[in-house]
Amino acid sequence: MSLLKLQDFNKLISVGKLSPIYLFVGEESYLVDLCLKKIEKFLGVDDLNKEVFYASEACIEDILSSLKTLPFLNGKKMIVVKAINKIRVIDAEKLTNYLSNILETSCLVLLYSDNLNKETITKRKEFIDKCINSKNCVSIDCRKRHKNEIKEFVKSEFALKGKIVSDDVVLRIIDENGTGLLNISNEIEKLSLFVGKNKKNITQDDLKKIGRYTIEESIYVLSLNLESKNLKESILVLEKLVNMGEEPLVILSVISSSVRRMLNAKSMLEEQRMSSTKVASTLGVNKFYAEVFFSNLKKHDIKSLKKSLRIILEADAVIKTGNNDAASTLEKVALFICK
Repeated sequence: MSLLKLQDFNKLISVGKLSPIYLFVGEESYLVDLCLKKIEKFLGVDDLNKEVFYASEACIEDILSSLKTLPFLNGKKMIVVKAINKIRVIDAEKLTNYLSNILETSCLVLLYSDNLNKETITKRKEFIDKCINSKNCVSIDCRKRHKNEIKEFVKSEFALKGKIVSDDVVLRIIDENGTGLLNISNEIEKLSLFVGKNKKNITQDDLKKIGRYTIEESIYVLSLNLESKNLKESILVLEKLVNMGEEPLVILSVISSSVRRMLNAKSMLEEQRMSSTKVASTLGVNKFYAEVFFSNLKKHDIKSLKKSLRIILEADAVIKTGNNDAASTLEKVALFICK
C-alpha cells in the first residue's frame, strides 16, 4: 500500500469509515491538524479520553497501557504519539506487535513529522513500512506541497466556501503568502469574508482592495516579530510587504520606530528606574499588548538597540542611493535586530 492523499482520507471519514490506527507522514502541520480535528470530531472524544505522548520521551509501556485502558463512559479513546520519527528502535519493535493485535476501544494516531525518504534507521524504517502496509492502519501523505499542488488546494478551499478564483488570483495569493498552507488558508478565509456571501467570483480587484488592510496588518506583525527576535517570520513578512508594493523606506521607517520604542522603554526601565506601567503609559503601549511587549524587551539590550539604529541609518542611505537591492538591505537589518 502507499500513502493516501488528503482527499481520500476525507472520503473515508465522510462515509464513516474509521481506522483503529492512523499514520500521518510529513512536515505540513496544517494538514495534520486538519485531519486530527476530523478524527476527534468523528470520535467525539474529550480530554478524558484523549492522551498525547512524544515518542522520544515516553515509555512505550505507558503508551501500550493507555491503549489497553477502557475509555471513560462510552465511545473510544484517542492516543496520539507525536514525533514517531524519533521513536527508539526497541520501542518501535514493541509497537509493531500492536499493528496485528489492535483494541477496538482505542484509536492510535502516529505522527511522523519529517520526510520519510530521509529515514536512516533500518528498524524504524521497517516499522513505518509495516504501518503503511498494515490493513489496520490508514497512512496519509502530509508532506510539504509543491506549487502546482498548492494551486489545487487554493481552488478547492475557495470552492468549499462557494467561491471561484482564476489562476492569476491563485498565483498571486501563493506569491504573497508563500507555500505554508496555514498562511494561505488564513488568507483564503480573510478574502472570502471580505467579498461577502453574495459575491462568487474573486478577482484581482478584490485582492487590491484587501491589500491595504493586509499591509497595515503585516506592518504590525513585522514589529511584533522583530521585538520577539523571530527572524524567520520577520523575513517572511518583509517579503510579503515588498511583494505587495509597499515602499522600502516606509518599511524601514516602521522598523526604526519599533527599535526606538524599545530603546526608549529599555532606557526608562534601566536608567530612569521607571515602572513598566509608567513606561507603557508614556510610550502609548496598548495595555492589552504591554505584557508581550515587556516580555520581548528582555531579549534586547541598550547597546545592541543603539547599534540597530546605526544599521538602520546606513540602510536608509543605501536604499535612497539605489546602490543595492532594497529587499536584501531590509533583510540584513532584520537579521541584525533578531540576532
